[in-house]
Amino acid sequence: MKSLRALRHLLSAALLALPCAVPAAAPAVPGPVRILVGFPAGGTIDVVARLVAEQMQGDLGVPVVVETLAGAGGQLAAQALKRAAPDGRTLMVAPDHTAVIVPLTVARPGFDSRTDFAPVGMVADYAGALAVSQASGIKDLPDLIRHVQAHPAAGGVGVSAPGSKPQFQLDALARSQKLPLSAVPYRGSVPMVQDLAGGHIAAGITALGDFLEFHRAGKLRVVAVTGERRSALLPAIPTAAEAGYPLRLDFWVGLFAPAGTPQPLIARFNAALNKALDVPKVRERMAAVVFDPRPGPPSALQQRIASELEQWEPIIAASGWVRQ
Repeated sequence: MKSLRALRHLLSAALLALPCAVPAAAPAVPGPVRILVGFPAGGTIDVVARLVAEQMQGDLGVPVVVETLAGAGGQLAAQALKRAAPDGRTLMVAPDHTAVIVPLTVARPGFDSRTDFAPVGMVADYAGALAVSQASGIKDLPDLIRHVQAHPAAGGVGVSAPGSKPQFQLDALARSQKLPLSAVPYRGSVPMVQDLAGGHIAAGITALGDFLEFHRAGKLRVVAVTGERRSALLPAIPTAAEAGYPLRLDFWVGLFAPAGTPQPLIARFNAALNKALDVPKVRERMAAVVFDPRPGPPSALQQRIASELEQWEPIIAASGWVRQ
């Protein structure tokens, strides 16, 4: 009998302990979620945001819709995120230009990416590239350098926006190598790439994905990738470093919530984002626009912002840029 009573006590204790061993249920998302995008509908950032939204919607169990607030390099969307209640109903997909470059180049951006946003996670990163027009006859990066040295007036290189990473990196390259290169700013990569394909400018620098279709069609020639390694989509094209020039240009996209959003919700969104980035369809469609998914913790995005603010501040200052 004593052994039977002892067994009952052991079983009762085990049953009471079970709830402690079961992980806490994921917090419920309070309602429909909107993802703000500060760039035009149909653009690369918008396409990636919609891919992520579609997958996260199924995991979160609530509608997730993309809301476009295009303009001012993503400032409108960033300002709207700052004003939004930290209740899990508003997120933002934004690139490095919004989170890093705008705060360093604009006098009053209306937000501080370090204090006004709660990082949810990295979405993807992607490399830049340098391309030339077919009409220029330029074959590779050393050939381009020789061309602008022989014809200084032809040293204008198209960039997708004034006060952007390509402009500042091009300026740094020109100063370090004593080259007659100068940025020709456009209002977006589309008109710049069209002018390059049409032979109106000799060279341009922007995200590799913006050049890819025209390169494959023979309307322009990518002569260097500006990332750490060659692109799997253009394996024959060397990096700028391989060609002997210190031109390094990477871009990225992240997912943000308003500062003050409860950590359980941040963790819930991060888990849904990482799950979405592992879906084969998402990875395939991102690869088509030369994006590399980057699942990981919120801290990875936070560290990326901090390191790039530190990296780009002296580069921008050395360029003589005046905050506008």
